Amino acid sequence: MKIFHVASFAPHRCGIYEAARDMIKADVLSGHEVYFIDAGFTVNEKREYVDIGTVDDRGGFKIVVSNPSNIDFADIIVVHNMPPFAWFVKNQASVVYIIHDRPLASFRTENNNSDIQSYTFIHDVAKWPRVKKMVYFWPEFKPFWDTILLEEKQGIFEYPVIDRDRFSPDGRKHIIKDENRGDFNILLCDSWREDVDMFEIFNGVIQAARDNKNFKLHFYGLERPMKTCWEVLIQELYKLNAMGELYIRMPDMDTIYRSMDAVLTPHKIITRIIGESLSCGIPVIASNGCKVSQFHCNPHDAHSVSKAIKEYINSDKVEVKKDALEQSKNFNFNNYSITMNKIYNDIMKK
Repeated sequence: MKIFHVASFAPHRCGIYEAARDMIKADVLSGHEVYFIDAGFTVNEKREYVDIGTVDDRGGFKIVVSNPSNIDFADIIVVHNMPPFAWFVKNQASVVYIIHDRPLASFRTENNNSDIQSYTFIHDVAKWPRVKKMVYFWPEFKPFWDTILLEEKQGIFEYPVIDRDRFSPDGRKHIIKDENRGDFNILLCDSWREDVDMFEIFNGVIQAARDNKNFKLHFYGLERPMKTCWEVLIQELYKLNAMGELYIRMPDMDTIYRSMDAVLTPHKIITRIIGESLSCGIPVIASNGCKVSQFHCNPHDAHSVSKAIKEYINSDKVEVKKDALEQSKNFNFNNYSITMNKIYNDIMKK
């Protein structure tokens, strides 16, 4: 089966691409003939494309950017980022659309910006006859997607797929400088989105630093330019001697995870960060209801965040690392392929 994945080619720059990359590898391991088409990446309001033949060769798996004209030979097109509509004109291949958006983030993006259609776009694409499945990885969002997606068009995965060859306990580690290192090193590195930002959980870390004197927070994914209001919060953590490293987006996050003792996140759903961290054997402190994390909190309640961090500090580190790796087994290629291949086969039969 010829499967064409269409996504913005953006190694180290975009979670959608990283997720697409692991789905591509799963399709290759399933024996499909798989191609990658660059949908372009928007820079300064201009869409830019990489050269045909550009290679992403990380973790022993190579992706090569194909010519968009080859998409005419597809049996199935898997869309992660929508390319120019002209690319679809000369073919009638069925489309599987991957919803990487979260419902509230998609809705707020459109609600807060009249020039952007994100939520309505998903609503409209789902009605295209050629779009056979709208696939998403977070069953928690089904009641929200039910509002705009027909039941028979939904493809729901219980767990995401993570390349556990690349994200594993073994491998190179980032070096944390002594002046930035604590007895326990906790990473907060989620992207800032319309539905979830870092303000409340960061205040929870400040509360935890008042209650515990032996950890450092390492804050990655900072937005630039950083606003003065964030300087106020960060300076407070410095005063409490709990501020570790500060970085914007970083490449090779597997090396960062391995250098940490735990990862903190405001999410309940299994995001890439949660899946990648667990696959590296790093325990996760997540929102109440997260089914794979080792510790839980209410990210909107500073005292709850502080309590969860203290529970981690006082935990059996060998056991929580073991549980992290046990949970990561859910993210394997085979689990993903069983469900996705059923979707592919059902489409081809029809």
